[in-house]
Formats: sequence, structure tokens, C-alpha cells
Amino acid sequence: MTTDVSLPKPEEVGTFYDATNDLMTRFLGGSTHYGYWTGPDDDSTFEQAADRLTDILADKLGAKPGDRVLDVGCGQGRPGVRTATRTGADLTGISISARDVEVSNDRAEREGVADRVRFQRADAMDLPFEDGSFDHAFALESIVCVPDRIRALKEIARVVRPGATVALTDFSDRDPEANAKKKEALAEVGESWHTAPLVTEGDYAEFAAAAGLEVVEVTDITLHTRYTEERFYGPLREYAANNEVPPEIEQVLAIAPSPEELRAMSEGAPSVGVLLVVLRKPA
Repeated sequence: MTTDVSLPKPEEVGTFYDATNDLMTRFLGGSTHYGYWTGPDDDSTFEQAADRLTDILADKLGAKPGDRVLDVGCGQGRPGVRTATRTGADLTGISISARDVEVSNDRAEREGVADRVRFQRADAMDLPFEDGSFDHAFALESIVCVPDRIRALKEIARVVRPGATVALTDFSDRDPEANAKKKEALAEVGESWHTAPLVTEGDYAEFAAAAGLEVVEVTDITLHTRYTEERFYGPLREYAANNEVPPEIEQVLAIAPSPEELRAMSEGAPSVGVLLVVLRKPA
């Protein structure tokens, strides 16, 4: 695993998303995670591609009506509400961002599922739930914002029942031999987003074992998600050029990849990848 002295701090992560998510969701298809496109000819909107990734992850859980699902790092509630609506499950979402919790609960009310979908402020590394409270759990990119992935996975493992499935996405280092300058640039981008150091596919065997979980699947989905950055940063840059944006967004854009670099990432194999991880708590 790549190491870095700069680790995200939960309260700072919360403050960052309090300030930015109302704007960022406008350019991330209503969610706060990557999109999934089937290939270069897929003309799906960002909203469709983000929903597709939500559905892919949620389908790994196999949730049924009445099941209890935990959404770790709920963003502004779109994935959680969508998952509950598609599966009939009861869902509890958490976020370190008070603003995200407020918006998410408003969404559940607006979409008529507040009787079985609720959101609350909590730290993924210290979940306020009893052991075995949930049948399944998922974490769409949220584990990248905790300073200790193993501690978060231990907490998730504690609050799900034996036999439960845990599905998540994480950011990976696909170019471990990169030179020091490139690694420093990637670290700066990660710091602007308050994310933890990148992992590799092999790290999840260690993470799962330490958390008392079994690995079901670790799949690199980068060739489906690689279109995200160009389709996010481009419109956000254009918006910021003509509108006032939070200082946190200005900082993100100041060190973001150039349009040429973003185009190369969409057409090639990015250094930073996305892993789809499925884990299971032993029965």
C-alpha cells in the first residue's frame, strides 16, 4: 500500500463536503461518485452512468424487501434512496457531512420513502449501531475519505450480521512505478479532495483478513469509469469561470489535471483506477 503522511481528518472531510457537495452533485449526475460507461461509444449522461454504478454495486448485495442495508458515506442520498426503491429494503445512510445528511433526508421525504430510509451524521470508523444491525452494507467511494480503511472495515463488519455482503468502491494505484514528480502531483490532488493514499488490488486480501471479512471479488473497473474526470472537471471549470464557487472548489480546480491530461485519461489507462470490491462476513 502506498504511504503518505497526509491523511484525511473526519471533521475536515465533513467541512469540505458541507461546503462543496451542493455544487459538485450538479456535475456528478446527482451523486458524489464516479460514473460507469460501457465503453467509448456509450453516450449515457453522467446521471445515467452514475446510477449504473450505484446499481452495479447494490446488486452485489442481493438485498430483498425488508432487509436492512447500511449506506456508509451516503453523499446527498441519491444512491441510498435509489437502492431502497429498487430493492424494497430498509436503508440507513451515514455521512460525516451534516449538510449531506440534511439533503439526503429531504430527498427521502420528497421521494416518499422516509418511512424506511433515513440518514444520520456519523463517523465510519465509529459507527453508532449495535452488532449485527444490518443484513448488507455498501460504501460508494466513501472509504477513500477515511484515514484508516481497516478500522472502517472492522466497524462495518461489526454492525452487519454473519453471512452479510459488503460492497464498495475504492481508488487504486495503477502505476506503482511512476516517478516521484508524478506521485507528488497525485498526492496533491488527493489532498485537495481529502482522500487517503491509494491502494492496490492486492491490498484487499490484507484489509479483509484484518477486519474479519472474506474477499469475494476485487475487480478493476477503471476502463468503465475513466470518462468521469473529463466529464466532471470540464463543466465544473466552465461554471467556475463565470460564477462564484467555494474556496474548496477553487483549490480542487487549481491543481486538477489539464484538459489535455483529462482527454488522455479518457482515451487511455489512467494512473488512478477504481476498484469494485465485494466482501463477506463469515456465517
